[in-house]
Amino acid sequence: MVRISGEGALAIADKLCPGAKVPPSELPAGSFRLARLRDPRDGSAIDEALVLVFRAPHSYTGEDVVEFQTHGGRAAPSRVLDALLALGAAAAGPGEFTRRAFLNGRVALDRAEAVMDLVSAQGDRAARAAAEQLSGALGRRVDAIWEDLLALCADLEATLDFTDEEAEGLAAPIRFDERAAAIAGSLRDLAATARTGRLLREGALVVLSGPPNAGKSTLFNRLLGERRAIVAPEAGTTRDSLEETLLLGGIPVRLVDTAGLREAGSAVEREGVERARDLAARADLVLALRPADEAPDDRAVARPDGPRTLFVETKADLRPASRAEADAPLRVSAVTGEGIPELERAILAALGTDPAGEGGVAVSERHAALLREAAASVDEARAIFDDGAEAAAVPAADRLRDAAESLARITGRSYTESLLDAVFGKFCVGK
Repeated sequence: MVRISGEGALAIADKLCPGAKVPPSELPAGSFRLARLRDPRDGSAIDEALVLVFRAPHSYTGEDVVEFQTHGGRAAPSRVLDALLALGAAAAGPGEFTRRAFLNGRVALDRAEAVMDLVSAQGDRAARAAAEQLSGALGRRVDAIWEDLLALCADLEATLDFTDEEAEGLAAPIRFDERAAAIAGSLRDLAATARTGRLLREGALVVLSGPPNAGKSTLFNRLLGERRAIVAPEAGTTRDSLEETLLLGGIPVRLVDTAGLREAGSAVEREGVERARDLAARADLVLALRPADEAPDDRAVARPDGPRTLFVETKADLRPASRAEADAPLRVSAVTGEGIPELERAILAALGTDPAGEGGVAVSERHAALLREAAASVDEARAIFDDGAEAAAVPAADRLRDAAESLARITGRSYTESLLDAVFGKFCVGK
């Protein structure tokens, strides 16, 4: 499909469809016709395509829009695009159509960002979260907090209409500190969904770590459901990291098989071990593997026990009967499949991938930064007010307005060209 939008779109479309019984400019809004497309430079046939017309302001961009649905492939749409450029159309930049939709008031900025999240979603949960944001779930929560901020600011500034004697004690009726604390809490709660948002959008980095022959590659293959890593009885088979992506509970997981952790002899193996430790340090979750047929070796653990480390006993099918039960919080066999479902559930629990907050909202890093900025401004307002009581109403109100401005940049109530460039520069050209 090739789409043109803006002033002159209908006139250009007419020139691409010479001889049409009903030219695009005369088609009713929301209708379509089959038309023969011809190159305006030499009259040669390009394709037969469905031509759809949407008229301003009732279109995606809020402008006149014409879409040409060709037979597909690469040649036909490329020739249509080339002919349109020859007729005076300009090539769209990344996110051009959604940017126009925002600028023309068709969609809020947070909902515009959700378009690309939906297009690039790697799994069902990411798609659902993007669809919730596209429907306005995030905007509704932000707008509610924004309204609370403005109401508190208005109540605070109303005290300025009184003399110091008259204003004495007015802070109690407006419950400034109580309301400001609730607003700051709401802002931080919403910002806290950023981790789930990042996992949904980018995937979680999960690293298999442990000594040589701990069964890392075998478990890697089992979790992927295919034979991707080389498995051999010789220690040190894996010299470099191997990464693949799978969906686990709807979450994209970047699973990495790494070199065995030990005092390496060769320079190549030393480099592999160093890379394994570096990956473990950056991982969202480390699976520290200990083979059941060998004595535990704490030196082969990438880092101390913590919230981002799961200790897993592998080769459960080879476990000696004499081994104490307490040795293995998680026990699996990649050969028989024992413990694999339990391990998958434990991974999801350790990643903290509970459903996103109220309304399915999972904010982006951009949103989270602005929410934290707004919360800090509210905290400053509380501190100023606590220090000076009613006499501090003006600077405290200024901080509340700063917080409201931060929220306005989430939904696009307030924006700059550089902000739009940063947001829409991540889009693909067709959106």
